[in-house]
Amino acid sequence: MRELKAGFFFFALSLFVLWESLRAGLGTLHKPGSGFLSFCAGVVLAALSVMLVYQGWGLRKSQKPLSLRVILALASLFVYSLVLESLGYMVATFLLVGVFFRLGENRRWWVLLGMSVSVALLTYVIFGVLLRVYFPRGFLGI
Repeated sequence: MRELKAGFFFFALSLFVLWESLRAGLGTLHKPGSGFLSFCAGVVLAALSVMLVYQGWGLRKSQKPLSLRVILALASLFVYSLVLESLGYMVATFLLVGVFFRLGENRRWWVLLGMSVSVALLTYVIFGVLLRVYFPRGFLGI
C-alpha cells in the first residue's frame, strides 16, 4: 500500500514539475531553456513513479519494503531547493549531504560531519572555482 501511495504522490509531483518546466521554457536541444533540465528530471520521476505503482500492485503486504528513506531523501531535495538561495550553496549542500549520509547508514557524528564538509568543499572547488559556476552565497555570505 505504501508503494501505491508513494507512487501516486510522486507521479503527481512529476506532473507538477513537468508543468512548471514547460512554463519556464524548454528551448531546443542545442540551446536549452531554463526548464529543460527540470523537464528531463520530471520525465524520469514520472517513469520511476509508474514503476513504483506497478510494483506496489504486485506485492503482498509481507513483501513490501520500507520506503520511508526514499521519501525522506526526496523531501530533503525539495527542502534543499527551497532553502538554497537563503542559506547559500555551502550551508545548504552541507546539510543535504549530511541528511543523505545519515539516511544511508549509521555513522559516528564526526565522520558524518567530515564527509559532509568534504563533499560540500570538493563540489564548490570543482564547480565554483575551476568551472566558475555561480552559487548562491546566502545570508552568511559564504
